[in-house]
Formats: sequence, C-alpha cells, structure tokens
Amino acid sequence: MNITGSIPLVNKLDFNFRATLDPYALDNNNQRVDQFNINNGGSLFRLTAGNISINYSFSSRDFKGKEKDDFNTETFRNGGRPDDLFGDSTPINDRSKYEDDEAASKSDFNWYNFSIPWDFRMAYTITYNNFSRQNEISSQSIMFSSNVEFSPKWKVGISPGYDFKNKGITLTQFRFQRDLESWRLSFNWTPIGATNTSWYMFIGIKSSMLSDIKYEKRREPDKRL
Repeated sequence: MNITGSIPLVNKLDFNFRATLDPYALDNNNQRVDQFNINNGGSLFRLTAGNISINYSFSSRDFKGKEKDDFNTETFRNGGRPDDLFGDSTPINDRSKYEDDEAASKSDFNWYNFSIPWDFRMAYTITYNNFSRQNEISSQSIMFSSNVEFSPKWKVGISPGYDFKNKGITLTQFRFQRDLESWRLSFNWTPIGATNTSWYMFIGIKSSMLSDIKYEKRREPDKRL
C-alpha cells in the first residue's frame, strides 16, 4: 500500500512524503511469506520504503511590487461604476497621478534593481529502504536548479547537487537555449556525472507539425572493454 502527500508549509515551500507499507511478514531468509505481519508478532504494516522531499523556489518576479488598484473601492461599494464612463475626469494639469507612478517606480527600484529574469529552485530529498530488514538510508541529497534569461532570446541554466550518502557532487548539467524565431537551438552539457560525462545539441523547428525537421548530435558513451 502506497501513501503519498504534500503539505505547503509556507509560500513556495512544500513538504512532500511517500511511504510503502506491506502487510505480509518476512521469514528468517528475509523473504515475504503468505502470512500477515501482525500474526507473526509484528505490527499491522511494515514500512518497506519511504521518501521525504522539501522543495523551495523563488524568482525575480517575487521581488516586484504588486500592481496598484485603479478603481475607487468606496464608489464601487455605493453602487457606482469602478471605471469612468465618460473618460478620465482628472484635470489636464494635475500631475498627482504621474507623481504617484514615479514614486512607485522609485520604490521598486530601491528594492529590486535587476531587470534580467531568473528563477531558483532547491530540493532536499531523503530515501529510506527496509524491504529486507536492511533499515538504511539509501540516498540523501540536496539539489539546485537555476535559469537566467540574459536577453529575450538567450536562456542559461545550471543544475548542480551534493550527495550526502556517497559524499560527492551529483550529476551537474549546464543548459543553453537560443530562440531563433521559427527555430530553437539548445545545448546541454554534463561535465560531472555518476558514470559518463556527456553533451547534447539540438536545433529544430518550433512547430509541432514540422517537428521532424531537426538536427541532433550527442557525445557517444565511453567505450568499455
């Protein structure tokens, strides 16, 4: 029996869990037998596997101020229109509206002075295995992922991580994407990996109807004797 769930702790921070329960018992050779675990002197279920992950993400959009409300709340509450049916009634020489916009712009500038869009994600995972009474933490790692749009057509990303179980860096990947109007170019490079390093290049048409028109090239795996 599998149990999964997700709990949003705070804004953009999620706690996910998964567990596998087995009602059957194990013999002396750690093999499942046709007997309930509770009848063999154990609990109702055996926890055979479990996983916990904590995910957190934020981006440059989180540092931008909220848009100002344009309509008069009191007028709308009294049955009036939230907009001006006959146009803007503000006098032509009234600069209060422009001064408010300038003040809001300066306020956003003080809090966030970086116009390049970016995003950042972090995930911590831990996995527990107990299928054959090994009772061990099989994996424990923390992973990061970030993307930066240096221009409207250029996007760069990186995904590193660290494995606490094996005490080493996990699979690390660099991503490069270029928007070529009707075409798309991407290049993925994995300089650090558990087995072989690799790279992959793709260029193709964006349209799904012409998706077969493409060129792909990847690094061949290392030959082993």
